[in-house]
Amino acid sequence: MLEIFTTKLMPIILYFLIGYSLKRFGVLKKEEAGVLIRLVFYLMSPAVIITSMSSMKFSETLIYYPISAICIHIFMYFLTLIIANKLKISDKEKVIFRGSTLIMNMTFVLPFFIVFFGEENVYLLSLFDAGNLLMVTTVVYSIFITNSGSLLNKIKTVLKSPLIISMIIGALLNITGIRLPKGVEITIQNIASITGTVIMIALGAYFTPKFSKLKLSVIVILVKMLGVVFIGTILRKVLPIDEMGKMLILLGAMSPVGNNVLSYALITDGDVEMATNVISLSNIVSFIAISVLLVLFN
Repeated sequence: MLEIFTTKLMPIILYFLIGYSLKRFGVLKKEEAGVLIRLVFYLMSPAVIITSMSSMKFSETLIYYPISAICIHIFMYFLTLIIANKLKISDKEKVIFRGSTLIMNMTFVLPFFIVFFGEENVYLLSLFDAGNLLMVTTVVYSIFITNSGSLLNKIKTVLKSPLIISMIIGALLNITGIRLPKGVEITIQNIASITGTVIMIALGAYFTPKFSKLKLSVIVILVKMLGVVFIGTILRKVLPIDEMGKMLILLGAMSPVGNNVLSYALITDGDVEMATNVISLSNIVSFIAISVLLVLFN
């Protein structure tokens, strides 16, 4: 266990602390960290997905990865609707409560996944996240904005995602057997190899601890984790999900609240303070929970 901590977890922790230290010393601003996060989303994650999917082995069980994520969202949608109406909180807080408990931030999970399971298996995380992404940009978005855009437009937004596009490219390369020029292949692999490092440095620099609404934030995190674990346990018995699929459900449960919540709150005049607090606390809790989960798994 000590070897796992020193060789796998410690580098991840140090990358995060380096990013946070760079911000504290004024070397890297929070806004610049946001640029790095966008760079990961638009460039590095697609490189990892293309590399992974172009060499994956297809099987009929793969379809259950996105299906399981969608089922989790459907269950959590109704569960949080019931719980939010029972809590004595404002309407704006209800929106943040429900949105926060629905989003599984798999980008945060990615560097842990790469370290413990290898870049060659990232396509599995991507398939799971495809279902998650579809629901985040449709169902979750509809909670924040009820009268903006049709369902078709929201689905088009999902299909334009660089993560979905890179999955399609990787799958086509795999099915057709086409090889990219060696120079292009090496470039993509080199970009992919630094993804985990850049994510954690960026998250460290972006991290802003604020805990003014601690009680409600704790309730959000507990509902998200316990709710996903509960429905995940049922899905593991109902759907023919393999061991990696089961692990991804657990990682989804332990993942922090996505930054989408803050973005949606900003554009809809929502409770930005609560969104910031929930995201900050969930990052800390998820860091510990995912670390413990993966150490026990190994």
